[in-house]
Amino acid sequence: MVKICYYSFIILAIFFQSIGGIFGKYAALSLHNPTFIGMVTNFFYLLGLICMLLQALVWQQALIHFPLSFAYPFMSLVNFIVLLASAVLFHEGITFANIIGLGIISIGITVLSHSGKGWCRS
Repeated sequence: MVKICYYSFIILAIFFQSIGGIFGKYAALSLHNPTFIGMVTNFFYLLGLICMLLQALVWQQALIHFPLSFAYPFMSLVNFIVLLASAVLFHEGITFANIIGLGIISIGITVLSHSGKGWCRS
């Protein structure tokens, strides 16, 4: 039986990877001095690195409880979050191709998440 709390590891991994990418965009926009020192001292860049570290930690916990072939397709949900965030936060456009692509990803996630038994290891 799958424990619901194990899914929180996948959800947190998706969240941290999405937020890390968004912070990366903020870092790129705010970086006036594109040197190594300028990057590593950029507040948004550091926040992005912290998010990626947290993503790696919760992702390892997810992989303890789920097969990689089950858990990894859910990381595609990052595409949805980043697309919406790019439109809302950075005023980037959403195209018809974006919508079609996300639809195909959704179908793939659904098929893969229902394709096997024994998804969770206790």
